[in-house]
Amino acid sequence: MQKISPSKAIYDAKPDKPVFVISSDNKKPNGMICSWWSKISDDPAVVAVSLWKKGNTHKLILKSKEFVVAVPNRSLEKDLMFFGSNHGHKIDKFKETKIETEKAKFVGVPLLKKATYNFECKLVKSFVFGEMIVFFGKVVAAYNNPGKKVLIHTKTINEKRVFEEI
Repeated sequence: MQKISPSKAIYDAKPDKPVFVISSDNKKPNGMICSWWSKISDDPAVVAVSLWKKGNTHKLILKSKEFVVAVPNRSLEKDLMFFGSNHGHKIDKFKETKIETEKAKFVGVPLLKKATYNFECKLVKSFVFGEMIVFFGKVVAAYNNPGKKVLIHTKTINEKRVFEEI
């Protein structure tokens, strides 16, 4: 075994399961890509997302106390790359990509129509760890597109992300 920094090991560990984390400022949606997310509990249903504390999305979640986690498939790969490469305070990612949304039932944040899964979340708790804020969201509604697979980030070759569906 070769010793490496813990930060490098965490960053390089694959596969990642990227998701869209969607928030809103009550006027328009904002979205970002997050690979640091997890299922926490199934009764009650809770998920956690770890977001950079200097970003825009966490501010909107703290204000609105709600968010959506949308699990992508191959049909959303182009949007995933766009959302992951642009900043919401500089550009309207939803307008630029024309990504299809659907009204959520219990939160004021839209769902992604083509996502494999969408989770409507109400903020339960948040914690600051290092440069990140971890948000715990109680899943108040969940949806899926039957037959759609989940897109995972398996590796990076020449600085280009490689995705596969499972």
